[in-house]
Amino acid sequence: MTSSRDERGTAVIGTLVGFLIFMVLLLFSVQVLVHLYATSALTASATTAAEAVADSPDPTAAVGSAEASARAQLGTFGATRTTFDWKEVDGQQVVLEVVGVSPGFLPLPSSWRRIERTVTVRTERFR
Repeated sequence: MTSSRDERGTAVIGTLVGFLIFMVLLLFSVQVLVHLYATSALTASATTAAEAVADSPDPTAAVGSAEASARAQLGTFGATRTTFDWKEVDGQQVVLEVVGVSPGFLPLPSSWRRIERTVTVRTERFR
């Protein structure tokens, strides 16, 4: 026969371990969702900026305003964590490479948080 004193506190330890595992999994899920949202927002703003440049009558002149609009659309994420590199802007196509780092809640490698997108839009003109 075992006494009740030998098993005292075992439920607290098990509950604490279970709670910590749950919180780590919840934090990881939040990290994944924030990364997916940042990737989606970055892709959308880069596509909008490249389309705006491609649709303008003078594509090279529209680069500055399109980039400023994309950064404003992204907010602080676009202002501090994103770089825009206009690879090609001419009468044929517009190529924009955007690199950003998504916000992080866990100590993950920076390569996992890095977002790289290249958007290519053809420049079309009426004849």
